[in-house]
Parts: sequence; structure tokens; C-alpha cells
Amino acid sequence: MNLSLTAQLQGFVIAIVAGVFLGAYYDIFRIFRTVFQSERRAVFFQDLFYMVTAAFVTFLLALGVNYGEVRFYILAGEGIGWCLYYLTVGTVTYRVFRLIARIVRKFIIIPIKKLLAKISHLLLSVLKKIGKNTKIVASNLKKRLKHHREIVYNHFKAKPERKKKKKRKKTAKLRRRR
Repeated sequence: MNLSLTAQLQGFVIAIVAGVFLGAYYDIFRIFRTVFQSERRAVFFQDLFYMVTAAFVTFLLALGVNYGEVRFYILAGEGIGWCLYYLTVGTVTYRVFRLIARIVRKFIIIPIKKLLAKISHLLLSVLKKIGKNTKIVASNLKKRLKHHREIVYNHFKAKPERKKKKKRKKTAKLRRRR
């Protein structure tokens, strides 16, 4: 479809604005990577997500301005807007945010990590002491248990005197062998 020059210029300006917003959107991902120190795999998926959303925005822009036809001036306008943001405001915001992130790490995150490390060390030492005490108590409980050779239902049938004699004979035989 043929568009007038003013409609094309209007689409170009809208594409530049969309490019600026896409640059700001990419800045959010850069800041996220700085804060959480993302690995390569996470960076790959973040970039993939950014590209998919940027393609969707480009499609919606072309749909609204050009009746769905993607023209070079729309892509060029988005690229120019993205570069304008990235090279001007983007560098300033990224540097400011890195400075803020360093200050937050230095005065908030590192002291909290040190405090949590001390607390975990204290809890670990207490748990080790509790573990040692429970082992000692458990071993003492094992020593206190006595093995009864009598079976409950034979208790009244067996004669206690014979058992005592047998025990004495067995212990006497053991003493002789030594």
C-alpha cells in the first residue's frame, strides 16, 4: 500500500521512540545481569527473551503504522532510537546503577553476609555439641540396657535356682580356660 511521505515520516519518528524504549528495556536486562551476576546460559536466555519481545514490538509497530508491512525505515528508526538511548542515557544510567550497586554491596550485602556467616558458624558449633552429647547419652543408654535371658511366658515355668547354677558353671569353665 502506498503511504504519503508524512505518514512514513510519522512512522519513522514512532520507530525511533520505540527504539528508545527497547534500549531502556535492554538496560533493565543489563542491570539485572550486574546485580545477580548471571551465568552464560542465563545471559543467553535473557537475550533470547529480549529478541523475541523486540520482534513482537516491531511487528506491532509495523502493524499500526504500515498495515503490517515491515519497511526498512521502521527497522532503521528502531535501530537509531536504540543507539541514541544506548550511547547517551544508557551509559549514564548504567554507570549510576553500577555505583549504587557497589555502595549497596559494600554497606548492606557484605555486612549481612558476614553476620549470617557468624550466626551459621555459631549454630553449627552448637549443633556439633548437641550431636556429641546425644552420642554420649545414646551410648550410655545402650550400656544401661540389660539382656534378659528369660522369656516372658517361661518366667513362671523355669526354676530360678537351676539357672543360677548353670551360670556359675559356665563362668567357672570360662575362668579355667584362661
